[in-house]
Amino acid sequence: MALRYPKNPHFNKLQMRSPDYMTWQEGCAHDPSLLEWEGRYYAFSTDTFGAPSGYQIRVSDDLLHWEYYGSAFRMEGAAPAYKKGEGKAFGNLQAAYDWCVTSMKEVGYGVCTRTDGSMSFWAPHCVRGNDGMFWLFFSLTGYFGGSKSCIGIAKSASPTGPFECKGLLLQSPAGWRTPNAIDPQYFEAEGRSFLVYGSYGLGIHLIELDPATGMRKDGLTYSDFALKKATFEEYYGTRLASGSVEGGVIHYHKDVPVLENGKWGKKNYYFLMCSYGSLSSVYNMRCGRSERPEGPYLDVNGNPLVCSTDIGTGNKLLGSFRFEDAPVDFFCPGHNDMFETSHGVRLIAYHCRTNYFIEKALSRSNNFHYLYLGQYDFNSDGWIVMNANRYAGEEIQEVTAEELLNISAGKFECVLFTQGTSTVEAKRIVLHADGTLGGALHGNWRVYGSHYISIETGGDEYLGVIMPAWIDHQNVAGLAVTALGKTSGMALHLVSTNRI
Repeated sequence: MALRYPKNPHFNKLQMRSPDYMTWQEGCAHDPSLLEWEGRYYAFSTDTFGAPSGYQIRVSDDLLHWEYYGSAFRMEGAAPAYKKGEGKAFGNLQAAYDWCVTSMKEVGYGVCTRTDGSMSFWAPHCVRGNDGMFWLFFSLTGYFGGSKSCIGIAKSASPTGPFECKGLLLQSPAGWRTPNAIDPQYFEAEGRSFLVYGSYGLGIHLIELDPATGMRKDGLTYSDFALKKATFEEYYGTRLASGSVEGGVIHYHKDVPVLENGKWGKKNYYFLMCSYGSLSSVYNMRCGRSERPEGPYLDVNGNPLVCSTDIGTGNKLLGSFRFEDAPVDFFCPGHNDMFETSHGVRLIAYHCRTNYFIEKALSRSNNFHYLYLGQYDFNSDGWIVMNANRYAGEEIQEVTAEELLNISAGKFECVLFTQGTSTVEAKRIVLHADGTLGGALHGNWRVYGSHYISIETGGDEYLGVIMPAWIDHQNVAGLAVTALGKTSGMALHLVSTNRI
């Protein structure tokens, strides 16, 4: 059966921030998370300068093209009411505002929840709740770079809102003495519900929720913690990852195919992904897995996820890179969601910057955060591997070694990540018919199973998969390889250079 390739998706042209936020499309979509409902897809993202407060919502019919829709919270005219303590009619967020409100005298800059009653929301996650309502897990913070924050749950009968706050789940004071209560992500598995959250400071944490309501299962409040009626761990939950890490998301996968001792079996895993390092210079996406929601979450070497400054443990799936002769680089990809469609397509949604406009002397900033999606699969060790190309509707399918060579002529661009933080530039390699490598890498390769590949080079073995892809910088359909080092935990990405 002939391989099925994605058609040209005709992605929207990337553009800088303009005064008309209704034309932003994929632009300025910071910290995206996805929701599917009645055949449409919704992307929720952090408040961005130039658009109304209350979370941006974008809609799509194909997961390829996105249009700005509106705000989850209706905040027009809300500031005077919140300033006076009368914000109930504008999303019922008064308790969140009162906790986070910060004056310029306190910090001097970067204030997000202001004394004039205005506020900006960070890193949302919206799901269809078990009560038939849409649950929006939101976070509010007092100021950039501080831990004066809170996470709450708001509900609506519609995925586009308006949402109304039903209560606060977590509160963290200034001073970094606790986890930072931002970046909430909800997940369900085996009849239980959880919230993973946290950013820098004390890292990523997990609490259990009531599946029926989305509220805390234990019913604890910050007052219980402050009055010592609850311990630190009881209130803030289980620590999952530590250090300069944020944007945690957990997805549970049953029956992951795993090849052990020459025999295929199936295992159930929880996968934790999060973003490491400075969000404006070295952001990169890391992953670990566990057989329990509470962890421990470990990488290929059995290490817990820890980021020290800008590098650390954890499988590195994507960082800054540039394909050969590509005008647009992938810069600081991160803060992702893991999302599975009703048709079984597994996607990672993330924001990504580019230096294109700086290089063209059109802007001094790369702070535009484009909404990208990449398809993911599992290698034969049961680890997540992610297509570095933007999702274009491709299907994961069987690929033989003969098809790989016939279609690609063995010629590929290669992006190989390391612990380093600089942008990785693609290099040319060749997969020879005798199973050896040439060009920038030397070693051996083989295809096995339905679409699995092993590449041995540099003292490591990279296990991955082959999948059709739209190779945007070449404007062609082709083949992509995504693999993960068994020793290094670093991703290796190949894209074919031979035109179909």
